[in-house]
Amino acid sequence: MFSTTKAQSGLPPPTQDHVLVRGIQDACILLKSGDMAAVLEVEGIDITRLAEDGRISLLSQYQNLLTSLRFPYQFIIARKVQRLEEYLDYVEAEAKIRRRESQEAYGNHLLSFIEFMQDVMRRVNPQVPLYLLVLPYDPMTPDERIKSGGTLQVDQYMRGTQELARRTEHLVRGLTRLGLGTRRLDDHELIAILHRVYHPSMPDFSLSPGMQLKTFVAR
Repeated sequence: MFSTTKAQSGLPPPTQDHVLVRGIQDACILLKSGDMAAVLEVEGIDITRLAEDGRISLLSQYQNLLTSLRFPYQFIIARKVQRLEEYLDYVEAEAKIRRRESQEAYGNHLLSFIEFMQDVMRRVNPQVPLYLLVLPYDPMTPDERIKSGGTLQVDQYMRGTQELARRTEHLVRGLTRLGLGTRRLDDHELIAILHRVYHPSMPDFSLSPGMQLKTFVAR
């Protein structure tokens, strides 16, 4: 039996073939190149509210922290839509319960609240700032990359997870001392972030992390 490849059949390759991500595991993004990355979410501080001495001191400490780093990092500053769909679904369910329990006025009030919030979302498009710190790491030496063809081996993967854990701990500790709440994103959060990047208009609250992953990673 002869098989027909996508190229032979004239079909374009799936969108997932163009995505650099191979998978998400152990709070790490795994790339097709064999590289790995950890992602930290950092809280923001409005420095305009600080006194001048405090502002200068904070910025100086922040600069010293960054200049002390001996590994690459990347800042991503963006805005994310403040999604309320899941909350509004909950309110709607509560409204139906109240109406079944003969609390018609309360149920109608909840439904009116839903309409009000949906109208606000259409008009305002509420968004909140998002500050991410990406820590990339290549766990392969040049010789290992040539021998493996870029395929990540178990020992290299373990080396990568340990090194990213070390770098993450160092940055979380340093940024927390500056009053910047910092935490590492787990698998589900990384999947949700990437799902929003590749599918910004697709609601993600109704999809499981596994289904979200399948939308941008080929299996």
